[in-house]
Parts: sequence; structure tokens; C-alpha cells
Amino acid sequence: MKPIFLELRHLKTLIALKQTGSVSSAAARVYLTQSALSHQIKLLEEQYGLPLFERKTTPLHFTVAGERLIQLANEILPKVIEAERDLSRLKQGEAGELRIAVECHTCFDWLMPAMDSFRRHWPLVELDIVSGFHTDTIGLLLTHRADWAVVSEVEETPGIVHKPLFSYEMVGLCAKDHPLAAKEVWQAEDFSDQTWITYPVPDDMLDLLRKVLRPKGINPIRRTSELTIAMIQLVASKRGIAALPFWAVKPYLDRGYVVARKITEQGLYSNLYAAYRETDADSAYLKDFYETVKEESLSTLPGLSVLE
Repeated sequence: MKPIFLELRHLKTLIALKQTGSVSSAAARVYLTQSALSHQIKLLEEQYGLPLFERKTTPLHFTVAGERLIQLANEILPKVIEAERDLSRLKQGEAGELRIAVECHTCFDWLMPAMDSFRRHWPLVELDIVSGFHTDTIGLLLTHRADWAVVSEVEETPGIVHKPLFSYEMVGLCAKDHPLAAKEVWQAEDFSDQTWITYPVPDDMLDLLRKVLRPKGINPIRRTSELTIAMIQLVASKRGIAALPFWAVKPYLDRGYVVARKITEQGLYSNLYAAYRETDADSAYLKDFYETVKEESLSTLPGLSVLE
């Protein structure tokens, strides 16, 4: 058998397996089919004559040999990434400006840590957030008032590039002693006689309304709040129910402030995308910001899935 040399792609695959805990999720993370990833691992195991992880465990349990390669990956990959950034700085220059616009109230919860990581990579790039929440972030890009935006829908626009960030589940929230707490799955009809606590955004930005309620002709009474924690407090005091991202409310669920329930049997899922001007597509630090945001989010936030 022809020798298989350990490559960076192998280390990236192993890290993806370690972080996601499953072959299917890891394959999506590294843009391989599940069979291609399994074949890649099989060749490595044949090369070393050792299994790297146990096949029938959830999450995957790595063997001693697998953990040794994971340790190597954790040592090598950050150095490779750092070297590639240094080369990008030499080619393009270190300074620049990156203004970010968001259209979702919960974006800051996961965006700020990624911004901190990016600042360490590109200390001379001026990184800023366009103040406020915006319903026309693409307009801000086209008028050069922002350079990078977070959007929930892809609207094909000349001169604008969209790239996927991640998909996440929206869950229904109610007080622990609310009647709906007894139901494991909420249907559209469960919202009809409730007060729905939501962010003050246009209807077309509310996935619960667009995907679940409106098709059933349901439009419940609403109460709005700008702050997630204020919404949680209103829900906990039985002033209404809400639908929020699982990753955004998990800390409050862990503390037992409120309970979460699935919305419809299929679940209610939303997506987030990055958008920027096509003329900026070759910017090294813009590319790195996208990769940093995506990687940091997928590796640290609970319940996210890769968005193709």
C-alpha cells in the first residue's frame, strides 16, 4: 500500500470530529461528503495500524492514538493559521477598516468574542460596529456606510456577495408553571391566545410569523422589548411567551428561569449569512474575519449546525 503522509487536511478533519462529535457534522464542517471523510480516516488508520476513534459512540470517543493526533493538530494548526495571516499582512498591508452592520438583536452575543479574536490577528485594522439594529444592511454596504453585514436572508443583489455562517434552532419559551410548559412541542395554534413577546422588528424578519403563524392565519397580540434579558424576565413572570434562538437562551434555561419547547414537529430553524461588497472579496482581513466568526461560532455556541 502506498504510504499516506499526514497532511493539514487530516488534522483539520480530526479537529472537526473532536468538536462536533459525529462523522456527519464533521464532514459538513470540512466540506466533504460523509463517505469521503470516512475514507480519509480509514486510510490513516491503515497507515498507522491503529484505530483513531470508536465507531459506535455518541459523541465519538477517541482512542489514545486519536487523542495524540488531536494534540498534534491543536499544536500545529494555530501556527499554520498565524503564518498564513502574516503572509497576508505582508502582501496586502496590515491596516484597514472594517465596519459591521447587524440586523438581529442577538448577534452581539456571539459576534463580540469573534471580534476580540480578530483584533488579536489584525491589530491595525479598525474594527467597528455601525450603531443600532438595521433592517437594510445591504443598503449600508452599497452606500459604503458598512463593509460587512450579518443578514438572515439571501437577497440576490448586484455587487453583493453572501456567504453562509450557520443555522440554529428557534425554541418556544414560557414560565415553568405556564400551561404550555406541559407540551413538548408547540404548534401554531398554541400562540393564538397568547401574548407574544418579541423584538421590535418588521414582520418579515420574524421567522416564527413568516414560517409558522402566518400560514395558519394566526397573528397573536404582541409585546416588544429591545433586550433579550428583559424578554426572559417577562416570560418568567408569565406576561407572555417568546421564540428565541436556543444558543441565546441556554444560560437562562440552565438556571431554570424559563423552559424551552420545540416549535412544530420539524422544529423552527433560522439561518445567518455574511454579506459584503464583491469589490472587497479579495481583502485578506475581510476573509479572515469571516472565517474567524464562523469557526468561533460553530465551536463555542450550542446547537448550531453548518449552513451550506
